Amino acid sequence: MYKYLFICFFTLLSVAAFAQKTNNWRGGAPGHETEWSYFKNWSTGRVPNEFDHVVIPDVSTSTGKYPVIRKGEIEVLSLVVQTGASLTLLPQARLFADDIDILGTCKGCQERHFIEGNVDTASVQAIK
Repeated sequence: MYKYLFICFFTLLSVAAFAQKTNNWRGGAPGHETEWSYFKNWSTGRVPNEFDHVVIPDVSTSTGKYPVIRKGEIEVLSLVVQTGASLTLLPQARLFADDIDILGTCKGCQERHFIEGNVDTASVQAIK
């Protein structure tokens, strides 16, 4: 009996550990080059959700297309905009994340848009 409980416990633990995934921006999908909400622009083949660690890398040497969040509320677990990378929030967009680290550029973040969560101090300087 204990053997089965032990197996069930570690199975559930491993499923929970792998539920949080990193989803990297690729961009450049034909006709949807900069659309955050287009699944082919993401490394996992799906739009990030509240369980994803989102990374926006410098794609200047590949697609050269960075994400634009046009409208709606987007929720992710964490967000990293790497050095040389960019993210744009338009006026009708809101982004929620537990942790945000902006080493590159976040256009629109300093205006009437909202980014919530724990923002790295270097990120605040990059936003302003």
